[in-house]
Amino acid sequence: MAGKIPREFIDELLDRTDIVDLIDARVGLKKAGKDYQACCPFHNEKSPSFTVSRDKQFYHCFGCGANGNAISFMMEYDKLEFVDAIEELASLLNLDVPREQGSGKPERTIEQNVQIMI
Repeated sequence: MAGKIPREFIDELLDRTDIVDLIDARVGLKKAGKDYQACCPFHNEKSPSFTVSRDKQFYHCFGCGANGNAISFMMEYDKLEFVDAIEELASLLNLDVPREQGSGKPERTIEQNVQIMI
């Protein structure tokens, strides 16, 4: 689908997504104080260094340095492009992804392009 995704929608999507639930469904987190942890899904390790904060809606691995929000997790874990990660998160929340109309500049028609060439 063409058109930019409004920044407000991306912010709302992140606000409505619980990063703990999202990551727990893929990795399996364990409660560790106020946060959650697991072995990092992005590198091989024996003891957990991957932490997820529900309060901050953020993940961080102290082993490999991977970090980010729900969108960046989907991009890295599911190997998705930015727009695909947004669409996947939106579908998990049963939301339609809105698109902004073009840049405001009228596009040339084929007839206008032909006249310019003549």
